[in-house]
Amino acid sequence: MRRWLPLLFAVFAASASAATRHVDPASPAARDAGAGEDGRPYRTLAHALKMLQPGDELIVAPGVYREALLLPERDWGDAATVIRGTPGGAVLIKGSDLVEGWEALGGGVFVRRSWRVNSQQVFVDGEPLRQIGGSILNGYPDKPGHPMKALHAAQGGIWPGRTAGGREQLVENSFHYDAAEQSLYVKVRHASLAGRAVEVSVRPYLVFGKGLKNVSLRDLRLQHANTTALNQSGALTLLGDNLALERIEVSHTDGNGMDLTGNRITISASVANHCGQTGIKLRGRGNRISDSETSYNNTRGFNKWWEAGGAKFVGEGGLRDSEIANHRAIGNRGDGLWFDWMNDNNRVHHSVIAYNSGFGIHYEASRRAKVHDNYVFGNGQRGIYLPNSPDSVVSHNLVANNGMEGIAVVNERKPSRPEITARAARVVGNVLAWNGRAAVVLPPDTDANVSDYNVYLYDGEPPSFSLGWGSRDRPVRKGLDAWRSASGQDAHSRSERLAPPAELRKALAAKDLPRDWSPVLASADRLGVRLKGLAAGPAR
Repeated sequence: MRRWLPLLFAVFAASASAATRHVDPASPAARDAGAGEDGRPYRTLAHALKMLQPGDELIVAPGVYREALLLPERDWGDAATVIRGTPGGAVLIKGSDLVEGWEALGGGVFVRRSWRVNSQQVFVDGEPLRQIGGSILNGYPDKPGHPMKALHAAQGGIWPGRTAGGREQLVENSFHYDAAEQSLYVKVRHASLAGRAVEVSVRPYLVFGKGLKNVSLRDLRLQHANTTALNQSGALTLLGDNLALERIEVSHTDGNGMDLTGNRITISASVANHCGQTGIKLRGRGNRISDSETSYNNTRGFNKWWEAGGAKFVGEGGLRDSEIANHRAIGNRGDGLWFDWMNDNNRVHHSVIAYNSGFGIHYEASRRAKVHDNYVFGNGQRGIYLPNSPDSVVSHNLVANNGMEGIAVVNERKPSRPEITARAARVVGNVLAWNGRAAVVLPPDTDANVSDYNVYLYDGEPPSFSLGWGSRDRPVRKGLDAWRSASGQDAHSRSERLAPPAELRKALAAKDLPRDWSPVLASADRLGVRLKGLAAGPAR
């Protein structure tokens, strides 16, 4: 008993010192002093975060906050610390300031002089203006010798969507920042800006903390960051272990929405949509994204081969032993989900990955993917793409109407490490329907790769298959029988002529993305039930 006394004392001490603190600038009693009680809340987030102690709960009152949540560096210990708003999105943290003092120059052009921030976003009455010119990452693309200058140079650099020009190239609803003049120009359809809300992004981070432990954020909305002026982090950037994000909404940022590094991080019921570059970046072990969404990202036209789209998991070690469940990645200008370089043992399941301009699910130079029970359709390039990623399983997915191959398992290039070569992949129990160039591509050398128990649907010519990308020595095979004969694969698979069901056909052909996906998913479900017996396959 005696040996437990120090531990019990520590637990009771932590409980006794934990406090519930409040911040509410609108309260007449608000002041940056005291303990932040309910009746005497703090006035600013900055002071509230300064006073926050490990184990505390900070309750943020509804309202618009034009300041950042900057968590102080300290030993956060083992006690759970919570920062939360009120459910329903009533707390909005903005990285922009309301700006006045505009000088009219005529023709709808206005200037704000003595502006010292390299602002990446301007909004007038909530509507975003188009950026003309501009520089990011401390000087790209104009700064001589910038370290990013040569990257993807043959593909327009890292920011091919940039509109070159200056003040003279302004068009209606656009802006330009002249750093030499320290002048911010806007051109709008209005004769005056008086009485209008002109919001200009100024803060690089909306939430930032490092060295964190056991910290939870709930019920917060974040908008209008100015991150890319300085670096590639996210509007919400957190580094630490045992972190939890629940009902967090990040939107209309200039770069990445969320950027998290650590172990046992959970992101649930959260959204990172309409971000300038990527919705979510995540690294570490034992992490989980569930019931969340990363859609319509890369609004600023960054190079998708660099870093842009729904979500990206990258870096030595990357994402490991982690899970993405019940996720939506729809309509991104880039890949839906991209695992890039030395990720290991990750599951993606029961998710909708649709209408992204790049690949749907891209698992590159990484190991042990488990991709199952997803809807992957309407993506501009490959549906599910596994280059140089061994020991992976792709099963029980509906992969339909993708612009290139449905499922491709290949050695894209000579492996830089022996452990990242396309071997021992299992493509089983999938429904592959109406895809572009081919239904399935496997490496030319068998190397224990298996495709079987799949159903191939077509509404015209029979589906195509190939070993490698197809060449004179390894021609593309038309039809399941020719594929079996050439490869020895898909012995238990079926091929069937079938037109897409009406709702699914409508969704696959849509130019405007639907917001209500329930009819589409119901149609896909009916298709899946019809073919379940054919595509059951072996156990996962």
